[in-house]
Amino acid sequence: MPAPEATLLLGTYCPHCPSVLQHLSELVKKGDLSQLHVVNIEAAPETAQQYGVRSVPWIKIGDSVLTGLQPLEALKQRIEWANNKNKLLSEFDHKLSHGDAQKVLESIKDNKQQFAVIMQLLSDPATILSTRIGIGVVMEEFEGTELLQSHLKQLGELLKSPDNRVRADAAHYLSLTASPKAIPYLENHNNEEDLEVKEVIADSIKTLRNI
Repeated sequence: MPAPEATLLLGTYCPHCPSVLQHLSELVKKGDLSQLHVVNIEAAPETAQQYGVRSVPWIKIGDSVLTGLQPLEALKQRIEWANNKNKLLSEFDHKLSHGDAQKVLESIKDNKQQFAVIMQLLSDPATILSTRIGIGVVMEEFEGTELLQSHLKQLGELLKSPDNRVRADAAHYLSLTASPKAIPYLENHNNEEDLEVKEVIADSIKTLRNI
């Protein structure tokens, strides 16, 4: 399993940035991090705008974001979390692709935070068809639930994916949220060029309006 990557946004006059940079550099040297992307926001303010960063140091390890002075142990903990998520990603991918969606469902019902792994697999264009079929089983199980509705915005964002399959899946799963709040996301993409995706969007809008 590859080590996670890290991004560090720092500033020239930031008093805490050198310490965090040193810690992260040591973690790269030891192999706990695969690489470190460092950006000085004074030289590249557009990067700060991209991430919505207003203060530094700002650190991202996997999906975890930290701000301010961080001890080495806190950084190591985020690396451990990222590694655990990567392991779960591989485990879910394997089970879903081999028709064992039931075990994935049982795992998510025990720990609903694991649903984020399903969303990660869904959003990745490299996810294979057999895994996507398993994702469909999981999504249908959570149809109309608060859990799926809590990911409505994320599903809406996936309608911007450059991958046709990802957009089509996202459009369909938005209908499974059974929430009227999903309709504006779908309507914003009525100009979809791919005919298949366009049809899924239209069907989802119709389904949601009839609820």
